[in-house]
Amino acid sequence: MKSETTVHGRIIKKYKLSKADIDDLNHKYENAKESLESYGLRLAGRLDSELNFTRILESTTAFSALTDYMNDYVNSLENFKLLTQGPHHMRIMSCWINDMVEGEYNPPHTHHNLTGWSSVLFLKIPSFVQKLKAPHKFKDGHLGFINVDGISTSWFQPEVGDFYIFEARHQHCVMPFKTINKNEVRRSMSFNFTTKKE
Repeated sequence: MKSETTVHGRIIKKYKLSKADIDDLNHKYENAKESLESYGLRLAGRLDSELNFTRILESTTAFSALTDYMNDYVNSLENFKLLTQGPHHMRIMSCWINDMVEGEYNPPHTHHNLTGWSSVLFLKIPSFVQKLKAPHKFKDGHLGFINVDGISTSWFQPEVGDFYIFEARHQHCVMPFKTINKNEVRRSMSFNFTTKKE
């Protein structure tokens, strides 16, 4: 299993989902989104489309890989002596999909009362406007993790199929953006999960 581990005071791991799994997630979401309830009242995002996807997640082809990645992340915590040895029973508590459009953003926030772990999976990425006199300032649509020093932020450029797992208490955010095509969306799926020792 290929993954990248970064430590910014807390452990963040990045995995990659296949194009087939991403296509299946987008297809199931598109077919169901008219019937999905809004999840926005529970979330921090400054955006209009935040839909509850919890009941559909297990029916996706990606679910098996996501479960493997969750187990790998928990195993990493055990290896770092940050979690007692399992086996552990995984439980996804909530899952939602965000369709962000130009000008929308997610302010710095944490998830689910600071317990367990959270995730972000990128499903669609628009063509961002990158016309800047100072290219190093380009952070449009990036996922940011605020480091534990409370000063610096680590930025990750979104790419379709990238899947991040991190502590629910790890403060993170999403920058606003400008798009070349105003009809395109920045689509991401997130879920919170926890474990209990069996």
